[in-house]
Amino acid sequence: MGLVILGVHALLIICPGTAYAGPTPAATGDVNSELPWHPAVLDPQGNLLAWYRPQQNLGFDEVLHLGWDFIEHKIPDETGTKLKTYIVNSVFNGDTLQGSYWQSNPAMTFGSFVDSAAAWYPYSGDRDAIRTVGTMLDYVLAHGTTPANWNWARVPFPTGCGNQPGYGRCLSDEPKSFYGGIEPDKVGELGIGYALYYEMTGNRKYLAAAIDCGNALAAHVRPGDDTHTPWPFRVNGRTGATLDGETFGGIVVSPLRLFDALISLRAGDVNAYKRARQMAWTWLDSHQLNPQSPTYDDWSGYFEDVQKDQNNVNQAAPTYTALYLLNLPDPGAVDPQWKTQVEHLINWVKQHFGVGPFYGATGINEQGPRSGGSYLCCSSSGLGSDTARWAAVNALYYAKTGDTQAKENAIQSLNYATYFADSDGRISCCGQSFGAIQYWFSDGYSDYLRSFNWSMAAIPELAPDGQDHLLGSTSVVQKVTYGHDRITYRTFDADATDVLRLAFRPLTVTAGGQPLIERDDLSGQGYTIQRLGGVDFVLRIHHVHSGDVQVAVNAAATATADGGSTILLILLLTGLVLVGLILLLVYRGPVRSRVRSLPRISKRPPG
Repeated sequence: MGLVILGVHALLIICPGTAYAGPTPAATGDVNSELPWHPAVLDPQGNLLAWYRPQQNLGFDEVLHLGWDFIEHKIPDETGTKLKTYIVNSVFNGDTLQGSYWQSNPAMTFGSFVDSAAAWYPYSGDRDAIRTVGTMLDYVLAHGTTPANWNWARVPFPTGCGNQPGYGRCLSDEPKSFYGGIEPDKVGELGIGYALYYEMTGNRKYLAAAIDCGNALAAHVRPGDDTHTPWPFRVNGRTGATLDGETFGGIVVSPLRLFDALISLRAGDVNAYKRARQMAWTWLDSHQLNPQSPTYDDWSGYFEDVQKDQNNVNQAAPTYTALYLLNLPDPGAVDPQWKTQVEHLINWVKQHFGVGPFYGATGINEQGPRSGGSYLCCSSSGLGSDTARWAAVNALYYAKTGDTQAKENAIQSLNYATYFADSDGRISCCGQSFGAIQYWFSDGYSDYLRSFNWSMAAIPELAPDGQDHLLGSTSVVQKVTYGHDRITYRTFDADATDVLRLAFRPLTVTAGGQPLIERDDLSGQGYTIQRLGGVDFVLRIHHVHSGDVQVAVNAAATATADGGSTILLILLLTGLVLVGLILLLVYRGPVRSRVRSLPRISKRPPG
């Protein structure tokens, strides 16, 4: 979306990161005038909780289920076409569910949908999400990719005209009829989507598409300076010429993500990707991340429907940059100043785009002038996706550093972000004042949903109580099966680290059929277990030689979720022996003919 038109309370939010287990939360009036769909639910200290069953940590889970069900099952075909509305428009009307904007933005929306599906599927086992996103990518490959003989060859167009089946037109600053506009950062954004989807499915046509994107970006990278980013913000894909003098702008880390993936896969021209990656990172580190540079914090240019204005900065570029650093296996190896820089980005976004607080929670707005003027674009409530993404940055920063303020930021803003979702699956970008154009497939779904999964993986205490979920992995998860006494899954990478929240203490953890051992840390292959209280545990697994993992529970041995399970098992077996002896003495017949099979003992403790 791109319409042009935050005191420490860590001890007051009921042990942040845990389910609210106190008295029934109070329901008040609306959280603010823009978000009327649910009354604000507060804890006894007056802090905002998620609107759906916060006592069981079900608020984020509910929003995820509502959003994915809506995309998978409720979006109709656009009138006059046999295409889902999200194929041909970036916005749908909340009443008719038909497209209601002048533009579509497939590259950004579909690329971020892959991110969301990659995070949602391990958590849910929902393969419909994978299939749905696949239809989006297939459509771009067939109808939204530049010709092979263009200067920017075989890369995705960022836009199309609203409700039209073809892509390549309706790019801001150009006549709607102009065909061929490209935004290089969107080439990276959908390019990494192709790479991830290849890892999910094994279908090499998506890898080939990712390589095409990587090749084009590597061929056009430049060192950059104070007036030139490593790629122009907008170019003529046919000729390679910069459009309308837009030499500066876009999100540099989106191409970096793609280069990192292709290098890891050893796919395509790896040497060219390494060179381009280093050139682009050097510019980013020495300019937008450098306090001594004139372009420090010049996070301008991202939205496909916004005209050129380098004084108009946004929150997407800095939060994407922070997420990139936080998801590196070893951020310090790439950026020795990563902690300082990520903390600065968190604070800068809040300072420039924060709204509220709403019962202690900060909302985040989208864009505004770099200096002077108002930063309230586009809503007095902020945007759900931008708020949730800022929260996810805080969650990952807490997971890396232990910063408790970041944890509080994450929890409160995620709670607030749930209020953008109605109970029927419609999720507003920014509040009811936007009327017929408040429902964006990006801001309400692709860029919104993923942040809840990312945050639960970073802070497992935020996941639902009493449920079993694979929250995340350093690898793409290709397959997951939830059974009554085990979870089995397969990661793309043999060497990966995974995090699960479980309602049982696992007795066996295997990778490639070989048992793993419990360890104090994950410096080597094995697993760690952290008890959350009650019956729930956090299991972290580091497997090295195989991505085929099984986590299993023996029902009798886990009738209690603590060290008493072994004692209970001994007592149970002793009792069974005594019963058998008594029956033998009384009836003098075969025990097996008199004693029926024992009832199965639940894996969860009573009560």
